[in-house]
Parts: sequence; structure tokens; C-alpha cells
Amino acid sequence: MLPGADIQFSNGNVGSVVASADGLFGLLASAVAVATKFDLETAYLLKGMADVAELGILPDLDNHKLYITLKEFYEEAGEGTELYLYAFGKDTKVSDWFTADAGTGKVPAETLLNVANGAINGLFTCYDPTEAITVADEMDEDVVLAKQKAQLFAENYINSKFAPFFILIEAYAFTGVHADLPDLELEDNNRVGIVVGSGQKRTGVPASLGCVNHVIMGRLARIPVSSNPGKVKDGALQILTAYIVDSPVEEYDVEYLHDKGYITLRTHVGKAGYYITDDPLATNPDDDYRYISRRRVIDKAYRIAHGIATNEINEDFDLQNDGTIDPFYAKTVEGLVEEAIFNQMTANGELSRDKTDNNDLGVKATFDTTVNVATTSTTKMDLYVRPKGTSRWFKINLGFNVNLNN
Repeated sequence: MLPGADIQFSNGNVGSVVASADGLFGLLASAVAVATKFDLETAYLLKGMADVAELGILPDLDNHKLYITLKEFYEEAGEGTELYLYAFGKDTKVSDWFTADAGTGKVPAETLLNVANGAINGLFTCYDPTEAITVADEMDEDVVLAKQKAQLFAENYINSKFAPFFILIEAYAFTGVHADLPDLELEDNNRVGIVVGSGQKRTGVPASLGCVNHVIMGRLARIPVSSNPGKVKDGALQILTAYIVDSPVEEYDVEYLHDKGYITLRTHVGKAGYYITDDPLATNPDDDYRYISRRRVIDKAYRIAHGIATNEINEDFDLQNDGTIDPFYAKTVEGLVEEAIFNQMTANGELSRDKTDNNDLGVKATFDTTVNVATTSTTKMDLYVRPKGTSRWFKINLGFNVNLNN
């Protein structure tokens, strides 16, 4: 085994109940190539609609959905936001994009991540097939397989490349019958989420069977990693219409979708516009990384810690008489990790700290000083960060009291 740094995610510690490239994402899309301008299975880095135009991606029959996806992404994220685009033929399925090739062992989506050198923090899908689909569990039957394949791919890629990310896929061709949808809260896919809802009616021209992954991607691209994309203070989404199949979102039981772990759209009484309901991933309520905002926070801490750890690979340091790590060296590296995470996360408001304790950095790194490094050549560190809280439920007791000054 090559010398390297390995960080394992610790889970079950939160007790959950039911100025970097943090918003650099990748879009995997169905598309038709444009001669001399836009090739399939080729990575492109976009910075705005001018780049989309240069690629020849137009709102025509071939690439109508892809154009709308990119247009609404930039309306939400803002021009100048970097986005990686990688397109596949319309005869492929989303599950194919996350399935290893039998001949090469490579996963198609891996190419985009490799081109970006691990900088991509999230993958989003834009599915627009020419082939007929089969509906099962009230949506394209491939969604369930794609979810499983995406989770496995993410886990394997992160274990080998040390570049964490999450994936959002569409509940493509959702029929509108929510009672028979799979309950995502019974699953264990904490790197994959499923989105329901569109900015266009299903019976529009052309028909809209996809979802607003791209709008959520745009919102996530411009907010801190600790922020929920459904945060009301960040304002309504830029889209002016929102539907579940043909029903306006405000007329549909989106609470049912939310309670089954899907990400969708909603309105708030007394406020104009549309908002994201919440940011759950397809996993159980006890998972520390159930929410995208928690996922992004821990992934950012992972990247920072890994950057420090790789600097120490093959480093030589003093040992104690029993072969354990020198306390001075241990404290030095612990300090480097804590300082880096504090400066890049806590100081930016992405981690919590106890403001009554000047020594609280919102992060704690501790070496295991009992390990005999002389025989194992392995050092072990526990690293914990304190997440921000989220006010998902705000309860107010309201009543009369004539003795308000007592």
C-alpha cells in the first residue's frame, strides 16, 4: 500500500432527530452533439450563458432541456459562476452514467471529476432521453437503480481519490401519485438526494418530465456550505412558476413528498415566490449526514484536513521510549488542522463555536498517543467539528397576559 492519508467519516455523534470553490459543481446531461462546437463525453468549464451560446446549445428540439437547465442555473447562481458540463448520448440512462464499464472498469461520471482534479463538490443530473421509459414506483424505474449506483460510485471514488461530493438526481417522469413513492427515510444513501418538481408543466411543449436539480444547484452555488438552500432569508428562487406534474406547487401536498425524504418546492404564506422545502439526502433521520448542508460542511472539513495530512506523509518525527508519537509533534499538527479549519470555516460562520470560551474554535483535533508508531508507521487522529443549528421548526406560544411587566 502506498503511503497516504486516510480519513474515515465518523457517524452517530450529532444525535439528529427525524472564499473557496465550495460551490463548484458538475452537470451530467443528456444531449445531442453540435458539429465543431459541442461534443459528447467531453468536459467543458462554463462561466455563463455566453459560453453556452459558444457551444451551440440552443433551445431547439435537440437540446431544449439542457438549454433551459443552464439558463435557469445561471439565473439562480449568477453569471460568472463556474460549472463543469459533461454530456452523454440520449440513448443512455442515468444509471449508465454511474456504472463501471465492463472493459475498462471506469465509471463514465468519473471522467468529469478527474478533469476537475477533485475540485467538484456536487454532481447534478439533467436527463432527457429519446428512448421510451418504464414507470415503476410512480417514476422512471431507472431512478432507483441510478440512486444505488450513484451512492456506490461516490463512496468508491472518495475512498480512492479523497475528493468528497454529493449527487442530486431527478425523480424523472414522476406521475404525481406520491403515496406509492419509495420512502427515502428508510434508506442509507447519504451522498445522494432525489428532487421532485419542475418549473414547467408536464403537458408543456416540449413536455417537462424532469426536475429542478439545476435551480437547487444554482442556489447551492452561491450560499455557504452550512446554509440550507431552503433558507427563507436568502429570498425566493428566481423561477417564476413551479409545478408537480401539472399542479402548481401551492396546490400540491408537498409535505407528503418532504416526509418521504424528497427535495421539492414550496411557498410560504405571506411571501412571494417559490422556495426549496429542505435539503435531505436519501438516508435515515439518524444519519449525521442526512442533510446537504451537513454533508457539505463535513466534506469541506475533510478536504481541509486531508490537505494538511498529505503534507505530513513520509514525515520523520521523534518518538517516545515506547514508540508512540512525540507529544510536541502531535500538538503541532493538531494545531495546524484546527487553525486551518477555523480560518476557512468557523471564521466564515460555517461552524459553531462557544463564544463564551475564547479557546473554542469549533473544531477539535486529537492524536491517539497510544499507537506504537515505530511498529505500525501509522498515526491516528480524531477530528470533530461543531455544526451550525437549523431552525426547521419555529414554535411560538401566543396568548393574552395583562401582567406583561412581571
